[in-house]
Amino acid sequence: MNQNRPDTPIQPVEQPILCSPYDEPNKHWVYDEQTGEAGQFSERRRAGYWFKNERTGSDQLRLFQEERRDDLPLVNALREDVKRWREANYRNATPVTRELLRHWARDDLLRRLFFCQREAVETIIYLVEILQREKGPHFKPQFSKADLAELVDSPNEPDIPDLIRYGCKMATGSGKTVVMAMLIAWAFCNRGKVPSDERFPQATLVVCPNLTIKKRLQVLRPEDNDNYYDEFELIPTKLRPLLNSGKVLVTNWHQFSPESPHSEGGQTYAVVNKGDETPDAFAKRVLGELYYRAPIMVLNDEGHHAYRPAPTDENSPPRKRKNAKKPPFGLAA
Repeated sequence: MNQNRPDTPIQPVEQPILCSPYDEPNKHWVYDEQTGEAGQFSERRRAGYWFKNERTGSDQLRLFQEERRDDLPLVNALREDVKRWREANYRNATPVTRELLRHWARDDLLRRLFFCQREAVETIIYLVEILQREKGPHFKPQFSKADLAELVDSPNEPDIPDLIRYGCKMATGSGKTVVMAMLIAWAFCNRGKVPSDERFPQATLVVCPNLTIKKRLQVLRPEDNDNYYDEFELIPTKLRPLLNSGKVLVTNWHQFSPESPHSEGGQTYAVVNKGDETPDAFAKRVLGELYYRAPIMVLNDEGHHAYRPAPTDENSPPRKRKNAKKPPFGLAA
């Protein structure tokens, strides 16, 4: 270690938290990479990520890696667009959406919502209701329709619609279950108000990694007594009946494993051979009554396990699907 260089202090500032959790951040600390000293900047920190790269120099130095930071330009562009839309009082959103967004921003709620929760929901709503409109937003967006099109996952199999996945990256403890409840409320209330508007799903499939989380996420079911919609006052009283028009299914991702050809009534028999499970039979088994409520909003808890589909071999012919039909998945988040 260079003896002339002071050690980076573990906590160099007396007030590490500068901003209220209920308002948009407007300050942040920046640490000098050489001295470790902190300086305060009067603006929101731009979205970015840290990565490590190998050092150049001697063979000994190559054993170590340096940590560096880079911006996320699309995230920052979209963040600015959503801010402009918010400041324009959510122009061109549906009346139900505007009422919900104004309700969620109230400072007299018993459990006031964090800014990060509201911004996450605003972003999803902006992408669905505003950016994908024929005319788009009322301003020239920094994050364009062309940028959004680049993020579409095209399936390997023909006759299957493209899948658009919206991801909300939130810190642990910031309340992502509440965000899921807000998105469900937004979709169900809008669909309940205008049943013909298929932009808004009337069914939600919540996918979680284990049985413990599955039990905890039952709070997303509007009919449960201890649901989050009532506990967090997420729905204005007059909109509560519209929420009940939708259906939520919480399931474990293990249910997505294909059913054995030898399975019957939850048991496996050597004498039973029903053949491979068809995509349609798979969807009906996993979704139950949600199968008939398409389109469906899919909420993937623990979203870091959501990967893009693996590309097929360019030399292989595209796979054919017998009796292919539009799948019941409409919006994935």
